[in-house]
Amino acid sequence: ADASQIHQVVLNLATNAWHAMEGQGGRIEIRLEACQVEPGFFPAHPELHPGPHLRLSISDTGKGMDAATLGRIFEPFFTTKAPGEGTGLGLSVVHGIMRSHGGVITVESDPGRGTTFHLYFPAIPEPIAAASLDPVTTATARGQGEHILYVDDEQPLVHLAKRFLERLGYRVTGHTQPDVALAAFSADPKGFDLVITDFNMPGPSGMEVARQLLRIRPDMPVVMLSGFLKQAEIDSAYAMGIREIILKPNTVEELMSVVKRLLPARKPCPPSAPAR
Repeated sequence: ADASQIHQVVLNLATNAWHAMEGQGGRIEIRLEACQVEPGFFPAHPELHPGPHLRLSISDTGKGMDAATLGRIFEPFFTTKAPGEGTGLGLSVVHGIMRSHGGVITVESDPGRGTTFHLYFPAIPEPIAAASLDPVTTATARGQGEHILYVDDEQPLVHLAKRFLERLGYRVTGHTQPDVALAAFSADPKGFDLVITDFNMPGPSGMEVARQLLRIRPDMPVVMLSGFLKQAEIDSAYAMGIREIILKPNTVEELMSVVKRLLPARKPCPPSAPAR
């Protein structure tokens, strides 16, 4: 499994569980156990093949969800949170990560009785060397301390990106408030090598953030993240000078590829010729 993506899954589901218990307290329980999936185990999920699996369960004692809400929770941009409190992409991202791992996610919930998410991962029959499980190896860690400014109003995503990029050898400054990010950049525009910004944020949008940054430093590589952009918005972004656009839900591999493309490895200077 991709450790960073599993981290993102747990962080998203635990954050939702915490929100479900806001104002009333309660308990979040995380459990990992081996299980055997039998034929016809989940008729609604024929993609779940029989055999050994690992089941990761995350449950809460919060307010729960009714059938109408359960039917839509994995839709991109669907959210029961107030405007500005969430993008509605968290569960969509989780669903995409499960698909990429050949797994399935199910949910049990009733109003007033809490919610439990079950995530089924196909188990491998033989152990794999730990080094091969981690995609961020020394061979891929090509950063040499380049400074990245990462802007997203979702704190869990900022935390995840910061942790991942720093493992690749980059320095990362993360902000959840566009105004604060702009102030940090304005105070030291030469101190950053790359900017990654979300598009849809309260206050200045990612487009406005990019516009102001590029006004200060036209050569600054800027990457835009967004769940959805119209073609006209994509054209405007590229015309403005934004170098790359990554559509959510995205993978850490995609982000890594873009960062490497915009911040290629610096080759060491050749040794100087001996004095004659």
